[in-house]
Amino acid sequence: MKTTPEVPERGPFTRLFLDNLPLKVLAFVLAVALFSLVHSDQDAQRAMLIDVVTLLPPARAEKMLISDLPAQVKLTLRGSRSRISALQRDDFPPIQMDLRDPTRQHYYFDAAAIELPAAVQLVAVEPAALDLTWASSAERKVPVRARLRGVPDEGFMIKKPIVVVPATVTIRGPVDEVAAIHEVFSEDVSIDSVAPGAYDRRVQLEPLAGHVAYLDPASAQIHFEVVAELGDRVLRKLEVAVVGPGEAWLRPTTVSVALRGPVRALGELDPEEIVPYVDLSAPMADPGLTPVEVKVRGMPEGFEVVRVLPPSVLVKRRK
Repeated sequence: MKTTPEVPERGPFTRLFLDNLPLKVLAFVLAVALFSLVHSDQDAQRAMLIDVVTLLPPARAEKMLISDLPAQVKLTLRGSRSRISALQRDDFPPIQMDLRDPTRQHYYFDAAAIELPAAVQLVAVEPAALDLTWASSAERKVPVRARLRGVPDEGFMIKKPIVVVPATVTIRGPVDEVAAIHEVFSEDVSIDSVAPGAYDRRVQLEPLAGHVAYLDPASAQIHFEVVAELGDRVLRKLEVAVVGPGEAWLRPTTVSVALRGPVRALGELDPEEIVPYVDLSAPMADPGLTPVEVKVRGMPEGFEVVRVLPPSVLVKRRK
């Protein structure tokens, strides 16, 4: 006959933890939930940064505000812990500061005018007040200058003038600050490694210092051209040719011709191709020595005659 093994009796501590275990677990969970519920309704405080919108006098008012204004203010809020924890910045509309009265010297944030979510109280606003400083305003038109950064490739240059549209803009600010500004500049326009050609760039104007601002759009169209760099070369003792019927004596018989053209081509220019001449096609009224202008032919494309020395020679026809 088989006998059932005897189960050892549990001790008091074991019975304390294991007896009615499901009920004990349920009671523990309910206790934790009740604790969380009770403590979530306790009051708590929290600080949040809220955006500020400022209403200023009209753009062309005689007075303008030069005080530094905050873009945000700090609100200290109180409410239930659960409500405070759930707050987001989107729950608050921007705080509006009405500063359109130029006689006002101080501004105080009105707690009653700040819109708050339900079940939330306002404890404090920081800063609670602002000191306001006003100045007489002025406006004027100033020229816009293009600011180019860098240099073109070797042998090329920026053709003058550089065209800026608009040529002037209107600025406004305190009288002293506006008087100190005589021109404004565009942001840098890079011309490093720019190929030859014409370019248009839409760029912003540089920010203005102090309390001065643009009344016109703060941008400009910059037009510039990259062309071959020009240089000068003088060809000396070039013989003057005679064009026209008959023969003539010339005095002097040679001239110097100063040329301007692309630097890269100046050294390769052949003086034999440049021909100074006088045109005797028209009859000469004076049979004696007559001054006749010296002209030049054979100029390569991109070159121009700067001057001829002497600009004329004395001519006498031979019989």
